Amino acid sequence: MNKEQFKTALLVLLVISSLLLTLALWTYQPEYEELDQATYLEETELDGEPKHLSQVLQPDLIVFNETQQSTTESAIIPDKQEEVELFEEIADWSFSQIDSHISSGSWGLWSPNMELVFPVDVPISLIDQLFNVEQFEFQHDHTFNRVYFQLIQSSEERIEVTFMSDNEEEVLNGEIESVSAYETIQNFFYRADMASVEKVDIGSDEERKIYLTTDEMEVPQQTVFTEDLNEQPLVNVLFSNPSLVRQQNVENENEVNYTDGTRLLTLIDAFNSSQYLSYYKPPVSGEDHSGRQDILLRSLDFTNDHYGWTDDFRLEDVNYMNQVVDYRIHQNGIPVFDDNGYMVMEQAWGPQELQSLSRPLFRVTNRFDLGEGDQVTLQSGKSVYSFLENASDEFYLPAIEDIKIGYEVVRDTDSANNLIFLEPTWFIEYANGVWRPLSYFEDRASLQEDG
Repeated sequence: MNKEQFKTALLVLLVISSLLLTLALWTYQPEYEELDQATYLEETELDGEPKHLSQVLQPDLIVFNETQQSTTESAIIPDKQEEVELFEEIADWSFSQIDSHISSGSWGLWSPNMELVFPVDVPISLIDQLFNVEQFEFQHDHTFNRVYFQLIQSSEERIEVTFMSDNEEEVLNGEIESVSAYETIQNFFYRADMASVEKVDIGSDEERKIYLTTDEMEVPQQTVFTEDLNEQPLVNVLFSNPSLVRQQNVENENEVNYTDGTRLLTLIDAFNSSQYLSYYKPPVSGEDHSGRQDILLRSLDFTNDHYGWTDDFRLEDVNYMNQVVDYRIHQNGIPVFDDNGYMVMEQAWGPQELQSLSRPLFRVTNRFDLGEGDQVTLQSGKSVYSFLENASDEFYLPAIEDIKIGYEVVRDTDSANNLIFLEPTWFIEYANGVWRPLSYFEDRASLQEDG
């Protein structure tokens, strides 16, 4: 074979090889593509579950009111977990009718009635998200924070439902025709184990009405664990390009920072080895025309998308003006408080997207089923309020916003397994939404007396 023939043969071989290589590239699919995609999707989800609005927006209290001889007697279910289960049942009751417009002017309540007291003003347009209401359309910007289920004694045993707000005069009415629902409410008025409560007017103009127990109550202690969560899913969710995220060196050994040059995600030590996450993105200019219902649904959808409901979070507060939503962890229906706010998830929204997020990077679990601890006898809510009244030289009574029973976190500093104790006590919301245990006020009053 001469030189020219060799070059021709080599060229033919190269062309054939090129064609074969091209064909192989066209038909070749890497085995790791599906694995990478699955891994990425998995890393954008926390170990929680999606929830419906009625699971995170629940009443603080369910009160049973009955008027006898011009005197109204009120009572609540002593077991908070039973109260939670009752609301789940109420949410399934089918409305036979509901008005499409609000009613103005004076209105009265029938007795007996069941009253649902919500922690925030809820847009009326979200009624069909909380209750079993079909074909409900309401476009007006009205809210409610109380719902009355009034037993109307007639041949049909119907329930008249009234949605109202402490801050508005208008009401919205509906109706439920159900014998079982009627009997469920009625049976609570015959129970002997109900806890008596009285209504108290608080606030700067005494415009807020709360219910306080008149007798002592027994609440069980709880022993639980904190179970750590992985931050990587939230890094992938909160940063538009997670591959650009880098860890920053900080002087504080109890703090870890991640940034892409614009956004900042910080992890700080909370309980033992557990961490608390704080995320911030600089605000984007622009107007936000979102309605009240939009902020709640946006917050719900965002948390559902990354399975962020890792605990029994309940809506505690919402600032519609500033687009800030707060959720608090509950244990057996009772809110959990700590000195640093580690049991709270807070979201602040901008015109287009989430602007900041703070949340526990752990979940509360009783996976070892340690059961309930000793029963703690708590003084009545009325006596707590009387104490605050008697100490009015030290505390500004109009600054009291709410009083309720909660769990105070007691850390086991010697424990290596994230053990924490939940001690029941009274909590007072005082001055700009800050919750403090009763002991804080007792200590301050004692110092005032000693001084």
